Amino acid sequence: MCAVNRFLLALVFSMLASASVFGGSGLSVTIKNDSDDTLLVSVVDLNASAPQRVLSNEVINGNSSVSVSISADDGGRGHVSWTARTSDSDMRSCGRDEAAKLNDGDTVSVHADSECN
Repeated sequence: MCAVNRFLLALVFSMLASASVFGGSGLSVTIKNDSDDTLLVSVVDLNASAPQRVLSNEVINGNSSVSVSISADDGGRGHVSWTARTSDSDMRSCGRDEAAKLNDGDTVSVHADSECN
């Protein structure tokens, strides 16, 4: 009887895991600082019912990355906007862009190589 209970419990957990993977509820994407500079990065999930900030001035060292979870649209794709600025206040540079049609596991490269407005 104990083995049957364990089997049923494992089956329930397996079904829940499948639902979360195939349910289209979220994607995991990597935000990569593709420069040598330390950046302060903010990322907004544009697929959320109201745009939602998933990173807020997160410090990402040069050539490092961080993973975030974002919402998927009806087609299972993600859409984010990002802003980045160098942490060095004496030589401040900024960057911003959007990345659309993201799949689970995709990487979004961020950089700050423009003048700040």
